[in-house]
Amino acid sequence: MEDRGYILVLEYIKELIISGNLSVGDKLPTERKLSETLSLSRNTIRDAIRIMGSMGFIESRQGSGNYLSNKISGNISATINFMLLLEQSNFTEINQIRRAIALECFRHVFTKCTDREIKLLQKVVTKMEQCHRESHYDKLFHDIILHISQNKLMISMMNALSNVCCTLIDNIFSSATAETKNTIINSHKEILNCIINRNELAGYAAINHHYDLVDKEILKWKAVL
Repeated sequence: MEDRGYILVLEYIKELIISGNLSVGDKLPTERKLSETLSLSRNTIRDAIRIMGSMGFIESRQGSGNYLSNKISGNISATINFMLLLEQSNFTEINQIRRAIALECFRHVFTKCTDREIKLLQKVVTKMEQCHRESHYDKLFHDIILHISQNKLMISMMNALSNVCCTLIDNIFSSATAETKNTIINSHKEILNCIINRNELAGYAAINHHYDLVDKEILKWKAVL
């Protein structure tokens, strides 16, 4: 497929979105309609849709058609996983990006966080202390803070990075000593207390402390591979 054909299809779909004629979850025009509208072959249209599908922009449903999708974070996860496989990145670098996003999200906590969200964070920390699903509640804790930011790009990026790191975080908690687990859980409590007390500077320090702990566990994990 020529690049020009793909670009024409992409630009046309962008125009439909901008004009308000296409939103996430909506069905795209048929391949035949796109072919007639853009004066491109059906094969070119099909190839363009396949490429956009691999990027997470379009979802093809058997027997139903093609729909505009927002599953972009899955594509980002796949790219990062492949970079790990090719040793073009590592979990330490990934954790650096997660730290940066977490710190940026924290800037918005005090202006956007509701009492309900604070209560949710308190429940999550309590659950983390009481049960053996620490990695699940660890992710939930950070997801709540992430969504408080209301930054869709950061949410997509962090979701992608979390998907890549889920096995790593599971391993960290499953192999950690009781003392290490308590230290990590307490780092969440420190972040939460800073939110409750509206102590922004201490909050940044608490987030850095949390990700320092994760870095330390990553180094331990790498040492036994």
